[in-house]
Amino acid sequence: MPKPGPFLEACRASRDLWPAWIAELSAETGLSIEYDASGTLLVAHEADEEAHLDKVAHAAAAVGEAAEEIHHDRFREWVPDASPGIRRVLRLLGDHRVDNVQACAVLAAAALAAGVTLNYDVDVERIELLDGGGAEGPGVRIHVRGGAPREADHLVLATGAWSGRIPGLPLLPVRPVRGQALLLQGVEWPWRGCLRSRHGYAVRRGATGLLIGATVEEAGLLAQPTVAGIASLLAFTRHTLPGLDATRLDTLWAGLRPATPDGLPLIGRLPGQPVWIATGHFRNGILLAPWTAREIARQMTGQEPSGEAAGLSPSRFINLPMESEAGSGYTVHS
Repeated sequence: MPKPGPFLEACRASRDLWPAWIAELSAETGLSIEYDASGTLLVAHEADEEAHLDKVAHAAAAVGEAAEEIHHDRFREWVPDASPGIRRVLRLLGDHRVDNVQACAVLAAAALAAGVTLNYDVDVERIELLDGGGAEGPGVRIHVRGGAPREADHLVLATGAWSGRIPGLPLLPVRPVRGQALLLQGVEWPWRGCLRSRHGYAVRRGATGLLIGATVEEAGLLAQPTVAGIASLLAFTRHTLPGLDATRLDTLWAGLRPATPDGLPLIGRLPGQPVWIATGHFRNGILLAPWTAREIARQMTGQEPSGEAAGLSPSRFINLPMESEAGSGYTVHS
């Protein structure tokens, strides 16, 4: 759980935005997004894991988040494949889940319905800042591989793990962190939320799916599953949920999370430029999606950053007006 402060408030605000956002998107598109507010079951096998549950319960109480102890009999009813060696279960009622794949697809459909043009598989070669492009500052020209440049009054940079090295923009201190996951099918549980220990998590996906994740690896831009990574996920599954040994293994994949030196996202405008940054969310990208959209829209329409965005500006890593080697006019400190 994040420490008390503006970032935690941003996370909680975004969590609370999700239900209304889903309802609005579904009304606009006629499409549904799987969403569940059952919470997370945090489980402990060993004494040190029980101590961790105590810390989580204390931290939750300190910020007003609900947590409750779950009796073993109730837990077995919810998760019949769980290990009999699980000693204690804590339910975090404030943890919700959403199907990120569905959410992205429905957001794309809503954007198209609103007249937005979406271009896929476009390689950006560099960003050019144009002098005199607008009343509040220069516009931008986006140079793409194999196509004509595209111009815009403003640019929102939300390129995830690739955000740190966009030619023509400051070298933001965003690095990729690989996460591997796997999907099981044929899981028939009453429990529809998330189950988590200190070694991994299991999240329901669809009617009978169970997503097992996730590794945290410094592997550069190598986004592929590995033997070692998948083995660690299977070890967590067999230790925590041994009743799933005969369950069908459906899919393996890997992705890249955008991480920053201080663990906080970069949200806000590049000083003096028509470029807004929305990246560096690390493992909180889906959680923070509606809040990030609202915050960026707020700032782009001339409003001051919200109190929840305190400390998230990209300017915390950038000094002006020193010249960098790339000639962007910035020096970046990480």
